[in-house]
Amino acid sequence: MTQKPALKDETGHPYPNGHWWLYFTIALFALALPALVVFNLITQGSELVPSLQPVFRLNGTNPPDTWWGKRLPTALNPGLPPCEPQGLGRGDVFRLTASLFDYTVMSTWNTTKDNMNTTSGKHEREQERVEYRGESFTDCSVNTARYDYSLAEQTHSVTVGVLCPGYPDYPIQVSMQTTMTFAWEVTKDFIGQYYGPGLDLMNLANTPGYQQAVLGVLEVISTDALTILHKPHLPTHPLSMRVYFQLNETAELPDQAAASTLTYVNGTQPDAFPSEAFIYINTISNLLYAAIDAVNLDIGNRRSPNMFRDASRLSRVIQPNGPPSNINASNWAEGSQSIYYGRLTEGHQTWAEMLRDGLPANITVGNPTGLRPESAMVTTYLCPVYVVKPLKSLLSSVFIGSATMTSSAWSGWILFVALLAKGQMEPRAQCECKQCQERRQHEKINSGMIAKFKALIGIGSTNSSTPANSEDVEAQPSDKTPPSDGTPLPQLLKVGEDRGSYTGSTSTGAGGK
Repeated sequence: MTQKPALKDETGHPYPNGHWWLYFTIALFALALPALVVFNLITQGSELVPSLQPVFRLNGTNPPDTWWGKRLPTALNPGLPPCEPQGLGRGDVFRLTASLFDYTVMSTWNTTKDNMNTTSGKHEREQERVEYRGESFTDCSVNTARYDYSLAEQTHSVTVGVLCPGYPDYPIQVSMQTTMTFAWEVTKDFIGQYYGPGLDLMNLANTPGYQQAVLGVLEVISTDALTILHKPHLPTHPLSMRVYFQLNETAELPDQAAASTLTYVNGTQPDAFPSEAFIYINTISNLLYAAIDAVNLDIGNRRSPNMFRDASRLSRVIQPNGPPSNINASNWAEGSQSIYYGRLTEGHQTWAEMLRDGLPANITVGNPTGLRPESAMVTTYLCPVYVVKPLKSLLSSVFIGSATMTSSAWSGWILFVALLAKGQMEPRAQCECKQCQERRQHEKINSGMIAKFKALIGIGSTNSSTPANSEDVEAQPSDKTPPSDGTPLPQLLKVGEDRGSYTGSTSTGAGGK
């Protein structure tokens, strides 16, 4: 009878129901192999690579842009290491989300690291470079504003200081400032520099959203300052002026400046700001208020009043800035021409007056559009992301991974079948040939954990095969003598001999007696 193919032990004997085990093994691995290939395609088909990302990611998942990555449940998506934070310290220059102004960091202080000075008994802080992970600047506010005029450069500059006190999740106090310079020359002017050389700056009037409103207000208010200070109104024309204010969250200029200086063209500089120069106070305050509210809008400060969010504030803080009684309107700002908005319309003596009347029509304040809810630094972070491997690397990884897992699964399955079949197999006689005795003696000398484990599961070495002929099998010596009646003793069962035949011969001998 032809023997069915079956799973066998190391001696070549089939396991009980070995053919069913073989069929089940083939079916099991036929189903498992495609699953292992798909599993390795998912786990080995992508790799981590560094990538520049605009948003900081502390942790999360980023499934590869593949058919398997898009279909994986969120819980099975591979995790990602956090991004590398940006450094923030003195001298750094950056923009915020609204992207209106460039800010220069003046200082950074870690509020959790106060050091006690043993001499003065006061807490001291030290500047340090800190990590930035996309924290918001909405808690910041304008705390200083300085106006500078230069006759030699024909420029008006406003430097706005910003203080960020920090908060529990980011206990870093940051001081920074931004400077806006206004001039007739476009390459010096803040508006011209905002767009850059070589671009059509006349498109400013058609710029939508909050940028159009902010840049439009700054442009027309600075036109008043450029026109008025360009004409001689004092006996001796100012060579330079500086007015410095300290502010709080109310964003209101105090009645008294913290510091102010004026230098005449003849080189004289009065100890106090001369009263004759008070005719320029409205011009200076209008420009300062426009700059302060623009910066508060840019950093996302919603606590302070702002003309770009509330149109009623514009009429409160922007003065008409008409000519003093002793100066003719034609010698003040009448007829001045804006670079982008043309000339003053009839009936208006200053651009501030036009702005209060809702002109030019394409400058709309009170409802800024396009602003993001959070204000953060515009930068990039080095973040690891998953991408699909190149084809050759992909095939190699999937093949090696599938082969390794298949080999491991096969070894584990065969071990499981061996352990299970061992309990179902009938006991067999022990081979007592000279070769087997030598092998057992050798294993006894070199016994170890592996040999004990193999003995436990019934696995021997490959040289324990059945002897070639029955003559190699020797009967184990016995101290028993044959019966006196001459009845032969039953012979030792040969290796591989069926137990039933042995039982049958024994019973037959007994019956014959």
